[in-house]
Amino acid sequence: MKKIQLLICDDHNLVSEGIAVMLESENNYNIHIVTSGKQAIQHLHNHEVHVFILDISMPEMDGLVVLDTLKEEKLSQNVLMLTMHDQAKYIKKAIEKGAKGYVLKSTSKTMLVEAIQKVYNGENFYDPRLTEILLNTSEESKNKQATHVKLTPREIDILKLIAQNKKTKEIAELLFISVNTVQSHKKNLYSKLNIHSVSELVTYAIQHKFIEL
Repeated sequence: MKKIQLLICDDHNLVSEGIAVMLESENNYNIHIVTSGKQAIQHLHNHEVHVFILDISMPEMDGLVVLDTLKEEKLSQNVLMLTMHDQAKYIKKAIEKGAKGYVLKSTSKTMLVEAIQKVYNGENFYDPRLTEILLNTSEESKNKQATHVKLTPREIDILKLIAQNKKTKEIAELLFISVNTVQSHKKNLYSKLNIHSVSELVTYAIQHKFIEL
């Protein structure tokens, strides 16, 4: 069985080494550890990585800047955020910048293993505790207003796929419709829900249980 190549980026060695020890018993991973965003980018340029486990708070280059750098340098990665930050602003930014998963450091081994597998398979995975956190943000009142908005079945299909990190072309192929039709439905979603970014669409999908956590 092919092992999953993991890269763990955290500036605290005890954290990274603890995660590695915990996961080694699974015997399903080759694990590499780096302690800075710069080291991570360099590693990604030179080695195959299936899942990139990334912290947010790091000196010089934090995890959100690393996500931006991945886009700038066209380093396509399955990124799983593993962080202590449970504030909605971090969750939304990470999703918007392309992270496929977001898990809190207080998570169990079972959930972390599940998250790694989901992200490895190209799926999204969000810590179930994020639902409550997102519901308690300052955006709650705006989203409550949107609760009563009626979406068409096609709009719901597209919302779910966007929340699964699917791109416009992929959505068009999966639903057997044109790219222009997908874009039109996305525009309608933004207008109906009074939101303005993909991260807000994902947040709405989580809050209103259009996707499973």
